[in-house]
Amino acid sequence: MMPPGGGGGYAMAAPSNLASPGMRIVGGLIDVVILLVINAIIGTILQNVRGLAGLIDIVIDVAYFGYFWSSRGASIGMMPFGFKVRDMATGQYPTMGKAALRGFIWVLEVGFTVCIIGAIGWLWQLWDPQKQAIHDKIAGTIVTTS
Repeated sequence: MMPPGGGGGYAMAAPSNLASPGMRIVGGLIDVVILLVINAIIGTILQNVRGLAGLIDIVIDVAYFGYFWSSRGASIGMMPFGFKVRDMATGQYPTMGKAALRGFIWVLEVGFTVCIIGAIGWLWQLWDPQKQAIHDKIAGTIVTTS
């Protein structure tokens, strides 16, 4: 049974169980590979309509994260490490809206990693006291080990 107003997961995160930034980046790279494959398939199918393919890619990427983070607390890349995305205010998995917002910012960070702006968004968690990347700060989430 899910709690009112959103996803599962009941325990508030304690600072001692925040996920390792290095392993979060590894999990993120797994998600990047999965989404690159899906996006490449879409690009191949819609090779004559690049603009539409790009828009569909963004929608699918955000939907991927929105679904997994709000319903299971983890994307496929996070699952091997037992990481969970949690709403800072409630300790529960984020709502679909917060998960989609976090996913959208995540996708922007990946897209801008080729220039330093996106990389800073990802790397922010390395020096942040709560190990939050920019997408966590904007969505009000943290990542825990349980």
